[in-house]
Amino acid sequence: MQNNSSTFNIPSFAKREVYNFDVTKDSLNVYEELNAIAEEIEKCRSRNS
Repeated sequence: MQNNSSTFNIPSFAKREVYNFDVTKDSLNVYEELNAIAEEIEKCRSRNS
């Protein structure tokens, strides 16, 4: 038997966005590589401008 029939709860299937910011050796290596790529791109842009 229902306790309260005046409200109807609809389940939400939307996922909350979750970001993983755990710092590990692998993630640091990725960030270092990305920074090196960004620096190389900046050098190329400055040479071409």
